[in-house]
Amino acid sequence: MIRRILLALAALLLAPAAQAQDARETAQVEDLRSIREIKRLQALWGHYALAGEWKAMAGLVAEGTVLAEGLRDYRGRAGIEEWLRETQGRGVDAMPAGRLNLRLYFSPVITLEHDGQKATGRWHEIAMTGESRVSADWLGVTHIVEYMKTPEGWRIAGSRPFEHFAGPYEAGWQHDADTLQRAPYHYTPDQAGTLLPDRAAATPLIRAELDREATLLLLESQAQNVFNAYGYYLDRGLYDDIADLFAPDAVIEVAGQGTWRGPDGVRKYLGRFGAPGLDEGELNDRPLLMPLASISADGSSALIRAVELGMTGQHGGEGFWSAGIQSVLLRRGEDGKWRIALLHFSPLMRANYRQGWADPLPAALPIGESLWPDGQTELPDIAYPGHAMTLKPFGTERIMAPRGAGQVVPIPGALAMAEAFDGAENVSNAYGYYIDQFAWANTAALFATDGWKELSYIGTFIGKDRVRDSMIQRYGEGGPSNATQAIHQKTQPYVTVLDGGQRAFVRTRLMQFNSSATGPASWIGGIYENQIVKEDGVWRIHGMDLDYTWLADYTTGWTGIVPGASSRFAPPQATIDAFRPDAPLRGQVFAPFPRIAPMGFHFANPVSTREPALRLTWSDGHREE
Repeated sequence: MIRRILLALAALLLAPAAQAQDARETAQVEDLRSIREIKRLQALWGHYALAGEWKAMAGLVAEGTVLAEGLRDYRGRAGIEEWLRETQGRGVDAMPAGRLNLRLYFSPVITLEHDGQKATGRWHEIAMTGESRVSADWLGVTHIVEYMKTPEGWRIAGSRPFEHFAGPYEAGWQHDADTLQRAPYHYTPDQAGTLLPDRAAATPLIRAELDREATLLLLESQAQNVFNAYGYYLDRGLYDDIADLFAPDAVIEVAGQGTWRGPDGVRKYLGRFGAPGLDEGELNDRPLLMPLASISADGSSALIRAVELGMTGQHGGEGFWSAGIQSVLLRRGEDGKWRIALLHFSPLMRANYRQGWADPLPAALPIGESLWPDGQTELPDIAYPGHAMTLKPFGTERIMAPRGAGQVVPIPGALAMAEAFDGAENVSNAYGYYIDQFAWANTAALFATDGWKELSYIGTFIGKDRVRDSMIQRYGEGGPSNATQAIHQKTQPYVTVLDGGQRAFVRTRLMQFNSSATGPASWIGGIYENQIVKEDGVWRIHGMDLDYTWLADYTTGWTGIVPGASSRFAPPQATIDAFRPDAPLRGQVFAPFPRIAPMGFHFANPVSTREPALRLTWSDGHREE
């Protein structure tokens, strides 16, 4: 009897603490879900713009929002719909045949306000617009977007655009140094690394529901890893790794072309991109942008839709632009691994680099002999310029069931691990925005106390102070010159979580657009492999490894790169010695293309566990030559 009384008393004493913990975790789940919804909201805005869905875009804006544009205000959803129709639609609804409105948003840094009801996001936008046989144009913008939670869900409450370049395709992009306005930062380094506000929910969820919600957040991220791995493997022609990602009964459909089924079908489909691997001088970069991800209530399936932007070709030969819509349905097997069960690809645009998309080619890649599909497809052809763009076949609506529906086996520690995905992306993207504006103190403040960073062409510097001082020594403290801009855009994160969510690797793709006020543009492609840690509750960069893959002038493009030209950035040995780096660079010092150099991966194949040819392991920055 006494024992029962003591146990009951202990339960009463512990109940308030348990309730407080549940209230705090409920808020964390709600806030992490909010960050995902905000990212999805902005991506959906870009997908709707593709199809000229002005009313749907306006529906993503909170009622009562006022948009100031020049001398005129556009009020409410009706006014914003009118503004979109005028500025992007040229006065018409939908996106008719012969028109292209590709507006790509990436590199988000999202910060929530303390109560979790409002948020601010920073985004890069690259717009590729035009009309067949008439025009092709570039536009680059940094957006500071305000969001608010409404009864309809998260909505856009305001947006401040800061144009950083524009221009016709023929000449390339430029900017005006006298009128250039650089976007202010809405976050500090600590705010970028503090993903979730320290608050408690008014109505805590029960423990079973908390575990379920956290598990679904984690599973959604793991599904996106598989999708992003597909893109990275396709870049390098790693067909064995790609085939491993597909379920045995997988189906691939290409709009306007046909259907491929099963393992043999997957291999035939991949053959359209050429032989496995990359030949000398071959570029096959295909970033996956603006993902729209949903997961079923029981965690057994996930749907992801994204825009693939292709930059391909053969050095010394032809180069090509392409764009298409990738939609994948993934199933989670009894082994807990995600596999691609269905891939729908709808070619949108393809153009020769010299002519640009004002003079488009047939959007779909040609099908070679012996690679013919196994059957027909009912996917409608939406390819520019011959067809109108539509979103209807691609399931942009969420398939997430409401709370309480479905059964999913909880994963212990899911919440902390799910947070690591978004924390790693947030702080990695914040880094890109800081270096855009030569904000070296803020850049270094993103690093852990013992964090390390590679300084291009120089070496590796270990420790937050050394990271800061090396950048100041290299670039000075005078800030950026308005004569030039380097826009560091990062996308397609693949995150591997370690130590129950206290550490993570994150691989991202660098798409760097360089703009000049007086000369031609240029750009850089590369891969970041970052190490992220949670230090005193704040996400920090523990290590930053950058490998450039190609560096091209706009006038010649990637197929006209002079071999070895990037070595012109090599500083004299005396300069390198003056920096006194703590360790050498790892991997390629200069962008190797057209040479095909080894490319490191921090992860094994997420399905087969096949090891990459070059595995990158966790490092303290001290490395051998």
